[in-house]
Amino acid sequence: MMKKIFKRSIECFLIIYLVLPLGVNAEVITYGQVLDDLTKAEAELKQNQQSISSGKNQINVDNATIKSLIQEIEEMSIETDKLKEEIADANTEIDKKKEQTKSIISYLQMSGGENLYLEYVFGTETITDLVYRLAVVEQITEYNEKVVKDLEKLISSNETKKKELADKETKYQAKITNLKSEINKLHSQISALGDLSPGLEQEVKTKQELVNYYKQQGCKNRGDRIGIDCATTTSNAYFTRPIQTGYVTSFTGYRWGSLHRGIDLGSSLGRNTPLYSIGFGVITSIWQDGSGAKCVNVEYKTTSGTYYTAIYGHLSRYGNIYTGMKVTPDTVLGYMGDTGYAFGVHLHLEVWPCRLYADSNCRTWNDYTNFARAKFNSGYKGAESVINFPSRAYQTWYTK
Repeated sequence: MMKKIFKRSIECFLIIYLVLPLGVNAEVITYGQVLDDLTKAEAELKQNQQSISSGKNQINVDNATIKSLIQEIEEMSIETDKLKEEIADANTEIDKKKEQTKSIISYLQMSGGENLYLEYVFGTETITDLVYRLAVVEQITEYNEKVVKDLEKLISSNETKKKELADKETKYQAKITNLKSEINKLHSQISALGDLSPGLEQEVKTKQELVNYYKQQGCKNRGDRIGIDCATTTSNAYFTRPIQTGYVTSFTGYRWGSLHRGIDLGSSLGRNTPLYSIGFGVITSIWQDGSGAKCVNVEYKTTSGTYYTAIYGHLSRYGNIYTGMKVTPDTVLGYMGDTGYAFGVHLHLEVWPCRLYADSNCRTWNDYTNFARAKFNSGYKGAESVINFPSRAYQTWYTK
């Protein structure tokens, strides 16, 4: 029953951080660390979901703002058209009033060589009639002049409003452009967050299964040491296998006087065999060695803080990957091959507890090979120490 439970956790792409046999110099982790791992994964998933929700809400707010701005611009356009009509009507009225005033003066003063204005004014029979006629001419002229001034004020006011509306529309259009740019960015962020969601959900699921599994194995207190105080009969795997179905063709060890640092794996699928990341990590390098072997380096960190570098070699082609990419146990790094100096299609997998080109003991390639040799001589067996491989060559497995 215990083996079935463990096998199920492996099939769910679980990174199982368990204690190694005493001769392998493994670091002991506690049940509390496993619980904290789950809590951290749940928090990351929750934050991811909240960020997606927040982004969608902001998009809705921005779209509503854009709609409101467009409506205001349309209203301003209508108002501007109205102002233009008023200005045109005012100009027409001004021309009309000026023409009226001009006609009154012209026709009352001079017409056919006769002084009709004087005739009109002085051709009266009474003083009252004279005053009345003078007042009428003056009132008409003053009225027209006042109308013209009022119309000119209206035109000036409307022109000012037109400029204000034009400036306002320019600002609104700029704001709409900025909001659309922000919406595009939010869509990109949501898309990126959405791409992360399945991996985060899977991580929470598998870590919850790990907690449940350890609980079934008797782990109760945060201080319980995995493999010592509880779960003492579990396997010694840190990571999952890199291929779903395969077999070992050659183990890590000395060949012809030098250390073969990796385990060689084969599969009946040959070059069509997808190669998966053995855990949650980061791609640090995608490269080819001197003989043309396509390789991928991935850095992993355990719950206890130990770093591992895994080198996947002889790939026939790479997956959809890039340097700096975060990978999970379901990430396809590439496909099995025989590029470079290789005899047959296989995967050469090295897994050593240091950061290649980063840690002092693995700063250079020469340092790395010396480190691996020293670790192997002290009992660490490379990938076999942290991944649950069959003990015999060509013994096929059917699950990671």
